[in-house]
Amino acid sequence: MQTSIIEITSLVYGGKGLGRIDGKVVFVPYAAPGDIAEVEITADKGGFSEAVLKKLVKPSPLRVEPACGFYGRCGGCSLQHMSYEGQLEWKLKILEETLRRIGKLEGAPFESPIASPSPFNYRSRARFHVDGVRAGFFEGGTHRVVDMDSCPLLDPLVNETFADFKRSVLSVKGRPVIYSFEVGLSEVDQKTVISILAAPSGGFDWGAFLKPVSHLKGFEVWVMKDRTRKGKFVRAEKDTRLVYEAGGVRFSAQISVFSQVNLGQNRFLVEKVASFAGLSGKERVLDLYCGVGNLSLPMAKRAASVVGVESSGQAVEEARANAQRNAIKNAEFYEGDAAAWLKQDLKKLEKDGMDVLILDPPRGGEPDIAQALSNARPDRVVYVSCSPPTLARDIQKLAGLGYRVSSAVLVDMFPQTYHIESILGLELRS
Repeated sequence: MQTSIIEITSLVYGGKGLGRIDGKVVFVPYAAPGDIAEVEITADKGGFSEAVLKKLVKPSPLRVEPACGFYGRCGGCSLQHMSYEGQLEWKLKILEETLRRIGKLEGAPFESPIASPSPFNYRSRARFHVDGVRAGFFEGGTHRVVDMDSCPLLDPLVNETFADFKRSVLSVKGRPVIYSFEVGLSEVDQKTVISILAAPSGGFDWGAFLKPVSHLKGFEVWVMKDRTRKGKFVRAEKDTRLVYEAGGVRFSAQISVFSQVNLGQNRFLVEKVASFAGLSGKERVLDLYCGVGNLSLPMAKRAASVVGVESSGQAVEEARANAQRNAIKNAEFYEGDAAAWLKQDLKKLEKDGMDVLILDPPRGGEPDIAQALSNARPDRVVYVSCSPPTLARDIQKLAGLGYRVSSAVLVDMFPQTYHIESILGLELRS
């Protein structure tokens, strides 16, 4: 195959470097802005090309040596070849450019990015895929398991539990087929929990084989007939709850319920949301996609009242229990689809009033929220996003209702990866 020399001029969402050959855009994984490299074109898509990096002619000043020997094979990281300062700089550039291009938002008032307390060892939970006695993460773009004993992004206790599980369980002859397993860190007591997804196991004694596993305080087992089917919970032993603190609240939830993986950054995120919400103790707050109350309950300590809405019934139960454990009595939680719940309860919201709306949707964003808000517009909206393209789309729709962005910050929840978490505060134009 023919190779070409290219200068990488920028980075795009997804982590690829961008350059041009004869004026045509070329995307190159694991390239850094400032690289001059020899690349090989692997696909011509018409408007752009895809290429692989063959050789560095002149490395970018942003380049560093990756910390992981599996980097480039494992699909988990895409930016380990760049300095952490360089990662933050380019994530902010990507976010601002996406908001301009898709959201038509010029000059958003971004604060300095909030760097992770640690660029490594920050993940408090991870799911590992299993293939026989091999366990790890998938290779990029495949379902092939990269066999590993540790990951530099994980908390050391998670790594130790993972390695012990491999030694104690995966080598056992006659054990059930294991499809994957998750390890989560309970931050407050510095213990770990394992959730196992396996084929039906009959009388297999999981507890006996898990005894040698370091730091483990409990485990749960889910079964499924094959990888294509949803798992069914069958048993749990001992304490399977993950416990962490944020915003003056102690949270507790089963490992099977979603929670943030970067607990240090989560505390900064909670404080920024409270700041952007402008809470004085008098506000009525609606938190859509509230989960176990990660944002709702800290806001309830600073507002008159909070209503949280979440589609997961189990998460709603956990949110209510967390409110009770923390003696928070001004927070209510409801199960339901966010946009549907908003439309259904619109008349009540119009009557009772709503001062602040907090949005923390999944990666797809929430395209229907703007329409649902048309008759009950709160004074302020705080939008927490993990996807710049959907954030830009939704911000443009909110702008059509008269909202303007008054504050913005990038909170780097996922160093070494292309993922971008941000918070935007919006206010109604006077």
